[in-house]
Amino acid sequence: MALQFHESPFHATHNADTASKMALKMDLSIFITDCIKKMGLKQHEAAAKLNVTQSRISELANGKIEKFTLDAMMDMLDKLGFRTTLTLPSNDAGSPPQIVITQTPAS
Repeated sequence: MALQFHESPFHATHNADTASKMALKMDLSIFITDCIKKMGLKQHEAAAKLNVTQSRISELANGKIEKFTLDAMMDMLDKLGFRTTLTLPSNDAGSPPQIVITQTPAS
């Protein structure tokens, strides 16, 4: 049996569409969790800042991505001071869509 390589662990067990969404959610959960750590916030402080329960922060930190929608993660990014943009190329451009996360200037 030949060794197979996949884009993500999710691609080994799910169809390509589902796996891509799960990989994106995992990347976002890691990014959000890292931001919380860099800000020096405890879970209950992060929960207050993001207007969620402490258990939601725990689920995020423990990689329970199936409990989150991409919308919910985007809202968390907004509350942490980031802006997310999705760039969709024209059909004839041939380039892939891009999601860009930028930090908003401190006010």
